[in-house]
Amino acid sequence: MEMFRWLVMFAIAIAMAVLVVWERNKTIETGYQIAQLQKDFIELSERNKKLDYYVLKLKSPEVIEDKVKAYQLALLPREDSSNRLAARRTKKSVEVSSKTIMAGNLYTQKEPVLRGYKLHN
Repeated sequence: MEMFRWLVMFAIAIAMAVLVVWERNKTIETGYQIAQLQKDFIELSERNKKLDYYVLKLKSPEVIEDKVKAYQLALLPREDSSNRLAARRTKKSVEVSSKTIMAGNLYTQKEPVLRGYKLHN
């Protein structure tokens, strides 16, 4: 009986040691995952800053005006602001803009023209 008691205590001690090692291994693995996620976060933040800059650059009135001229779209400058572009309100321009024109990164569609929305902010 004495020997059985020692075997049980030894088995419990071994099981506890295995659990401690397993827990430590999981902690280290989680630390590596956190470090990788932080690295990914920094990379994605930098990429997001570059994309924000690119979007602001593309939203500039000069770039939009150049694209409109290059693709000969049916858009005219607004009377109240020379830097902004608005769709013509004539029947001819609605017919011209009823087609979806896709050229590079510039898209114009008939829905904003027919519903009276501005094409650009």
